[in-house]
Amino acid sequence: MRVLDMEVLVSEVVGRGTVLAGRYRVLSPVVSDLEGASAWEATDQILDRPVRVRILEHGAVAPALDAARRAALVTDARLVRVLDVGTHEGYGYVVSEQLVGQSLARLVAQGPLTADQARAVVGEAASALEIARRRGVHHLALRPSVLHVSPDGRVLLGGLALDAALLGDSGGDARSTTRADAVGLVRLLYAALTGLWPADPRAPQTPGGETLPPAPIVNGAPVAPADLVPGVPNDLDTLCVVTLGPNDDGPHSPGELVRELEPWGEIRTSAAETAALGGPVTAQFPPTGAAAPGGGVPVPSEHDDQDTAPVTVQRQSVRTAFAQQDPPGANRPGTPPPATPRRATGLGAVPSDAETPPTGQPAVAGPGVAQPAAPPPPVVPAVVRRPVAQAAPPPPEPAEEHLDAFGFGDVIGSQDVSTSTRRFDPTALILILVVIAVIVGVVFAFRALFSSLDPSGSSADPDPSPSASAPAVAGEPTPEQPAPEEPVAPVGGPPVIASTTSIDPSDADGEHEEDVAKAYDGDPATFWYTQTYKRDDFAGFKDAVGYVINLTQKTTVSTVTLRTNSNGGNVEIRATDASDPTGGPVLASGPFGPETVFTLDPATETQSLVLWITQLPTAADGAFRLEVTEIALS
Repeated sequence: MRVLDMEVLVSEVVGRGTVLAGRYRVLSPVVSDLEGASAWEATDQILDRPVRVRILEHGAVAPALDAARRAALVTDARLVRVLDVGTHEGYGYVVSEQLVGQSLARLVAQGPLTADQARAVVGEAASALEIARRRGVHHLALRPSVLHVSPDGRVLLGGLALDAALLGDSGGDARSTTRADAVGLVRLLYAALTGLWPADPRAPQTPGGETLPPAPIVNGAPVAPADLVPGVPNDLDTLCVVTLGPNDDGPHSPGELVRELEPWGEIRTSAAETAALGGPVTAQFPPTGAAAPGGGVPVPSEHDDQDTAPVTVQRQSVRTAFAQQDPPGANRPGTPPPATPRRATGLGAVPSDAETPPTGQPAVAGPGVAQPAAPPPPVVPAVVRRPVAQAAPPPPEPAEEHLDAFGFGDVIGSQDVSTSTRRFDPTALILILVVIAVIVGVVFAFRALFSSLDPSGSSADPDPSPSASAPAVAGEPTPEQPAPEEPVAPVGGPPVIASTTSIDPSDADGEHEEDVAKAYDGDPATFWYTQTYKRDDFAGFKDAVGYVINLTQKTTVSTVTLRTNSNGGNVEIRATDASDPTGGPVLASGPFGPETVFTLDPATETQSLVLWITQLPTAADGAFRLEVTEIALS
């Protein structure tokens, strides 16, 4: 009853026509399979583009918003991008790009996918989650409703980190969360091969709209896909049985699953899906040579579901991809079409048949050429050309294409060669002048260098020795004996920070590595911060987090002043580096505060310090997170 009252209250706050943050206009609701969150189609009124809005009504709203912010840091074309996160009248919202195409649940509702199709769809999803894993972000709520295939054959995976936070799943340590995503991907592979969902018996079934029939369970494990659907390859069947079995076998990360599934082919959708996006989608691989008239989307045939065509590996260079997809003579994207040779007449050179005009001008048909059936182009002022001799012109030479200094092509016919050769090109002259200037500069630099090192240069002074009235001071260098280099004083003013980095024992990428410089940029409004956790012991993910301070030179450091937006926790300060963050004795330790001064005992001459954070403080919003605004050393 309380949930119903909450939904009624939310409908009064957010509904059709509501404008969030003065920018996103809510249009109509869409199906959402997570309790406590509703989904809406909306429009970004500033950029005039469709978006998808998730309204977080109740439950773990604050962790879900934080999870959406972390997901926004992961960039991959296969992951649904998070565009904005905020609150509206007490309710959180997450704005993401619009989901296109049908979900895996609707794809397999008409029948299981073929083995090659399933391998490609799940392989692309695994590749995307491996990129997210390396950024420290996991999904942890994989199900058929979040995996979509767009009409142009792209895989889109939504709900990264956000859905798990809404379900109250905070994961565990790095190994368990990575393994959970790998097993979830294999469950999607099982569903794609069989049309059945192998639910995890140890976890509750996620409620929602798009669900599949449950897979039969024997001895605590789903029945092998090959026993349910004929023609499942042995490697995919074994992968599903081993991973979903009672033992902790199979891939332990999305990257390991990618190696198990590759290679796979390109994903193709049917022509009917491309023409009408609202209809059902059937992902398929076209047989070799089966192309639609005019070079469009391949037309499906009655043999498309047999997977007899050889599969082209999708991972390839851009040059190889264009070489395979474009027929000889076809225009590549981003390049202008080749111009045809010009044809000379008694009135001058005129374009042949239909010469391509410059960008932004309509084509002008040649004399005697029939006009197309399309509406006539706007009138273009005639170009005055220089008349040529009345004698019969020689046959036109093939046009040659050469690039100018900016890389843009130009087509020159035989009648323009003389004009182009008479043009003055200052490039060579400029290069010669630059080379001469460089040579002169190098000569002067060498002369200055060797003149300062020449010991005979002191002969210019006729009497370099001190006067007889000034007695020599003991230890003072004589002209015959050069003065020894004085050692650099260990303390030459306050220590200067050269660079910083973060240490995450569970991930080589550190924690918010992109913001480490904000802790000493002199601006207290910016800060470096750790990830947000539910407990001050990093929720069991790790034992500590480090922040390494590298100085410009070896200097004696006596105090470290930390200004933060957090209170409590604990930090240990050591004179060590990133290679051994816990090496050496603890010079100072204690909790964080708005401004805390740590006195090193004893003052230490070092070039690097490590702030080893063993317990997280409490942030302003009540979560456990450290926010360091400024660091000062003395």
